[in-house]
Amino acid sequence: MSDEYEPDTPILSEDTPLLSGSTATLTGGDALSGAPAPSAEYNYVTGPDGQMYAVQKEPFIWKKFFIGLGVPLFLMILPIILMMIADTMDPWGDDVFQFDNIDMERGDGTSYTANYSISEDRHLEGCWVKENEGQNEWYECDSDESSLTLYVVTEHEIDLVLVNGTAYSANLTLNENESVRWCELPYWHSEDAWYDCQTQSDGGLIIIKETWNNGDDNREQVGHWNASEGVLHFDDGEDHDSEFDMEISIRETVGGWTQQSGIIHYDDGEDHGNTFDISVETYDREAMEEADANWVIVEALQVISTLMCMAAPLAAIGMIIYGFAASGGKAMGIGATVALASYPIIGFFGCILTRSGGY
Repeated sequence: MSDEYEPDTPILSEDTPLLSGSTATLTGGDALSGAPAPSAEYNYVTGPDGQMYAVQKEPFIWKKFFIGLGVPLFLMILPIILMMIADTMDPWGDDVFQFDNIDMERGDGTSYTANYSISEDRHLEGCWVKENEGQNEWYECDSDESSLTLYVVTEHEIDLVLVNGTAYSANLTLNENESVRWCELPYWHSEDAWYDCQTQSDGGLIIIKETWNNGDDNREQVGHWNASEGVLHFDDGEDHDSEFDMEISIRETVGGWTQQSGIIHYDDGEDHGNTFDISVETYDREAMEEADANWVIVEALQVISTLMCMAAPLAAIGMIIYGFAASGGKAMGIGATVALASYPIIGFFGCILTRSGGY
């Protein structure tokens, strides 16, 4: 036996403990088998080497859960609150506009008058005359801040007669208190074009022919009329037989009012009985300016609410993806999932709330 040390050779000494007692044989039934008992903190998995490993479970962090739940819910609920605030800022309240019915009393012949005045802090918004009695005529009222003008509009049909080639004309003479309101040529006068009558600032009118060719809108003036000449000219280069009809409405000035005079005058040559009503709408100037400012705020709140409503589900989906993909973010993903599931419920009750509130 060599003196050289052999690592595989056990060295026994008097201090080395010796096994004692009776022997026993281990059988398959006594061997450790299966995974350890479940644990609240660990999951047990089998590794590639066949050994069992304990993997610590991901803790459920309530803070992240409430972040995933709260951010989308905030984006869902806040728009409803903003719309409720916008409703309290209704710019078109009853204190802005005021309606008055004015009794027009008969004077000499077919003339009617009435005294009417408004304070300096109020302006005219609009006016309405009685319903028309004829099939081809109706009443109109134009107004600005401190005056109004009353009209009777009558429809007429005139015949344009061929002069030469494709040129047509018709006599149209108006009184000083009359003007052309609009005109119309039947669309069937051309297969591939339509006509547009436009009144001018000087009281005249022009007729525009519009055609659509290869995606291009072509406009060409093909007719005109002015009060000084009193003749309507038309020539679009097409043959419309010996004559064709054209509808035109004439507006006759029959009354008016100014804030300076304080008297409404009306006379259309017709007998309307002893009295008839004219309705006038006025508004408070300062209240209108405040209403305009409030309307800007209301529109801004509506835009913000719309953007937040669209952003809420997108934010929830993004937090779901991040929560389940990132380590330690499962709680956030679960919270965002709950928020996304509640989106249609909140939207349903929010719709009922806004409709019942008149938003």
